[in-house]
Amino acid sequence: VIGPSGSGKSSFIYCGVLPILYGGFLTNASPNWEVIVTRPGASPIENLGAAILEKDASYQSAGEEDRQIKETITNTLLKSSSLGLVEAIMQSKRDQDKNYLVLVDQFEELFRFKDSDNKEAVNETLAFVNMLIEATNYADAPIYVAITMRSDFIGDCAQFPDLTKKINDSHYLIPQMTREQKRKAITGPVAVGGAEITPRLIQQLLNDLGDNPDQLPILQHSLMRTWSYWTNFGDIGEPVDTKHYEAIGTMKEALSMHANEAFDELDEEQKLICEVLFKAITEKRGENFGIRRPTRLSEIASILDVAEEDVIEVIDKFRAPGRSLITPAHGIKLSANSIVDISHESLMRIWVRLKNWVDEEAEAVSMYLRLADAASMYQVGKAGLWRPPDLQLALNWQVKHKPTLIWGQRYHPAFERTMVFLEYSKKEFDTEQKIKEMQRKRQLRTARITALFMGAATVI
Repeated sequence: VIGPSGSGKSSFIYCGVLPILYGGFLTNASPNWEVIVTRPGASPIENLGAAILEKDASYQSAGEEDRQIKETITNTLLKSSSLGLVEAIMQSKRDQDKNYLVLVDQFEELFRFKDSDNKEAVNETLAFVNMLIEATNYADAPIYVAITMRSDFIGDCAQFPDLTKKINDSHYLIPQMTREQKRKAITGPVAVGGAEITPRLIQQLLNDLGDNPDQLPILQHSLMRTWSYWTNFGDIGEPVDTKHYEAIGTMKEALSMHANEAFDELDEEQKLICEVLFKAITEKRGENFGIRRPTRLSEIASILDVAEEDVIEVIDKFRAPGRSLITPAHGIKLSANSIVDISHESLMRIWVRLKNWVDEEAEAVSMYLRLADAASMYQVGKAGLWRPPDLQLALNWQVKHKPTLIWGQRYHPAFERTMVFLEYSKKEFDTEQKIKEMQRKRQLRTARITALFMGAATVI
């Protein structure tokens, strides 16, 4: 299922395909389906294994030691061969008539994972794709695979020939919603909630939405905020109107204002944690191309060098009831292995503060990668140490961003070598400056002595 960011790919699956599988719309549909939902994230195969075990009742009821054994067995099966997915599902299969749908949501995360400099990541990506392909080709197992992916990543699939063929045979491009469909998307939930909405507000919402599919999540958020405001401050029997919509900042400001409310509830130390947190779970590609970067809670805490509980306190502000800006959702207990993510990429484009943070992080990463490349070239004798202005820019970067080992290894593995190169460049430059200063002083002293001698000779 392919479409632009915010076009409704996941909604199409969760609210359209799955209800049909479970017999929600069709009387002759079989409800005997089990859906395994996974996202590639930073560990595609491990995340797939966790998704399979999540549907295993014996795993859920087992003790900690037995759970670890099951996790090890499942991950070993998945990594052992291209039929690992088939074997893992068949091992946990309890009903002979059950069909399995493996849904890989946000499939584009796989390409960010693959683009890292880690060769193991490249191999794991290939193994993950091969498992999905083999599972659909295996005739004796009722396993089906669905993926959702942003359309701007479709070209990256060409590097996997078998995957490309499958996509060519089965892709579904999410169509643009018509104006009437958008109208129903606005009025339907309001009617279900037992309220009315004025025609002028509907018209304004449709005009503000325009033809940009990326605005759909913003529309959803704006409607949720308008409904909350109307519920709390509206008069009894009054329809939802433009004044309620304008009070939450309209579609242009609603999301940014909502995020700022959460940010303003933090103290100064928590605001610093918040900044690094959002920088860790977002990434900028190109000029205006931002993507999610789901990250384990333990890794975020390591980047910050703070306790995990301190990070959780900040996360909870952004996933409080009625404020689903960060996932996992409110009510799900967080642990060291919890994957933290923003609820939608549109947050990176609409929340001004986060947009600035994303730009800052992109600049920091760019400088780090330049420095890492220079260190690599210097090590093999193909480049020299840095000198101003590059050296001064790098030193300013080091003071401003205070890079750590965990942060650096997210983008380039040779963090220690890079920082040693920077430190050595600084020492060499400082040594040269001291030598030059000593030479200037010596020349000045010689010039003074010569002047005194010549002056004395002139007097004599």
